[in-house]
Amino acid sequence: MSDGKTYEMMWDCGACGTPKLLAKSHKHCPTCGSPQDPSWRYFPPEDEKVAVEDHVFMGKDKVCAACSTPNAAQAKFCAGCGCDLDDAKEAQTRSDQLAEEGQSFAQDDADAAAAEAKARRKAEREAKMAAQAPPGYSSGSEEPKSKKGLILGALGGTAFVLFLICVGVFFFWKKDATLVNTGHTWERTIQIEQMKTVSESAWDDEVPRAAKQVSCKKQKRSTKKVADGQTCKTRRKDNGDGTYSEKEECKTKYREEPVYGQKCSYKIDKWVNSRVAKASGKGLSKQPYWPKTNLKRTGNCLGCERESTKHETYTLTFKDSESKKSKSCNVNQKLWTKVKPKTKWIGQIGVVSGSLDCSDLKPAK
Repeated sequence: MSDGKTYEMMWDCGACGTPKLLAKSHKHCPTCGSPQDPSWRYFPPEDEKVAVEDHVFMGKDKVCAACSTPNAAQAKFCAGCGCDLDDAKEAQTRSDQLAEEGQSFAQDDADAAAAEAKARRKAEREAKMAAQAPPGYSSGSEEPKSKKGLILGALGGTAFVLFLICVGVFFFWKKDATLVNTGHTWERTIQIEQMKTVSESAWDDEVPRAAKQVSCKKQKRSTKKVADGQTCKTRRKDNGDGTYSEKEECKTKYREEPVYGQKCSYKIDKWVNSRVAKASGKGLSKQPYWPKTNLKRTGNCLGCERESTKHETYTLTFKDSESKKSKSCNVNQKLWTKVKPKTKWIGQIGVVSGSLDCSDLKPAK
């Protein structure tokens, strides 16, 4: 059962009041002969522990349904009245006791054992009632939750549904609108990069090979956990047969220690964003074009420039024939070219958002 020692639980006779009887040795009160009540067993004071030598745990005691006498787990018939023990229930056990290292266990007695047994029976009874009760019912002094609880639940569910509806309306409720094209605009940009000497820093094992003027110094890089002794507790566990096991449980303590490394500052030649070349225009009379970059120098020298990412935007502007409001959207170049000035188109406008969806433009008939 345990790698620690085994000791006898204690019990007080409820009939004659004889205290501190040994729970394994005295299944009946030696003063009046009353049977032991397993639910009243308690842990003894530290200075009154009685060890059980060569104890072999066979299982929790079985409590006779006829006379309430606790019997050994392997018993077939009650030692008190001789009744068959096939339907006997197992003896209840106490909750474990824990004591921190260097501290004593909390004082225990028959009253505490009885209170714990009562609380356990109440919890079991309430759990059984809750399992059998209709939905929304709460045991105890509270009123059934079928009124307040269900109303709040229904209101919460309704609010969530309304929120989803609002989101759907905002994003998906659209209507057809007749649109007249009022303008075309476009913009094209090219990011220009330049080879420059820049200052950077990194850990020594991450410094690029091309780095120059490298200077390193010791610096905290991370932390690590280092074992730093143990924290121990002693646990008492009721075995359910009139005995309890006592053993020490220890866990390793850890402390955080800094891990140092070499943090390096260096210079390196690399391509960095320098400027943006931009071209823009209106109307369809002139084809969009890419801006001139006027690179200063090309190659891989310091001060040399090169073209990097390109970006293009094509915007259509319409007037809503019904609201007379102006609407615009960005489209691909093919559609942008297809829409001619002052022509009519059918598009979809968000009823709530008022935004124009240009993904499905169709010529008006």
